[in-house]
Amino acid sequence: MKKIIYFALLALALPIILASCQKEDSSDVNQDKIYCVYELFYNQNSDKTVAIARFRFGTPTGTLLELTDPAGVTFNGDVLPYSVAYSGHAKEYAGQISSGSFVYTNTEGTVFTNSTPTMTTLGHPAGFTTITKSVANTYTWTGDPLSSAERVNLFVGSWTWGQDAGFIATGNGTTDIVMGVNQLANLAEGTSTVYVDRVNETAISQGTSEGGLIRTRYRPTNITVNVVP
Repeated sequence: MKKIIYFALLALALPIILASCQKEDSSDVNQDKIYCVYELFYNQNSDKTVAIARFRFGTPTGTLLELTDPAGVTFNGDVLPYSVAYSGHAKEYAGQISSGSFVYTNTEGTVFTNSTPTMTTLGHPAGFTTITKSVANTYTWTGDPLSSAERVNLFVGSWTWGQDAGFIATGNGTTDIVMGVNQLANLAEGTSTVYVDRVNETAISQGTSEGGLIRTRYRPTNITVNVVP
């Protein structure tokens, strides 16, 4: 379980994680066995929003699928072409887009429409410039407490592999993350970067029997901190 959380949080440090290049044409599989994940992600570091739709056969970890004519997917009316970089159908937009609708049409002409949940912002605590490894540190973000469908992922790391730490906050009403000494022990002393994502994720309202997820993700500008003993 610890390893699963670690690798999930590691994704915060990378703008794009390349999944397997192996994919299959969606027309080659049972249309009712396609699992869908939709994401609307705003990254304040680049001031770009990306709408991403990923389709897999059967399960969340099944074979990645590419939609080809007559199948397709749009976001707010814009066609999402397949992107190797995002391992799914994606389109980038300038600035922040906080909401929208994905419309997926399968090879049989069935249409599924799903609107994004609320994209809620957050900011780093004022004066959060130092992390002390020998004691627990509390990261209290600026912004609303979490709703039941939200989580905050926090990742602290440098360019050295393995010298990093990841944390997750969940629970309705939560306003902070306690960074325990066990995880902080991995950090290298000196300069590290803090990445934070606020994610609002729910089950899709329209989909196949396999279901799927739809989420918004907001990332404020990364900050640099000094890690001390």
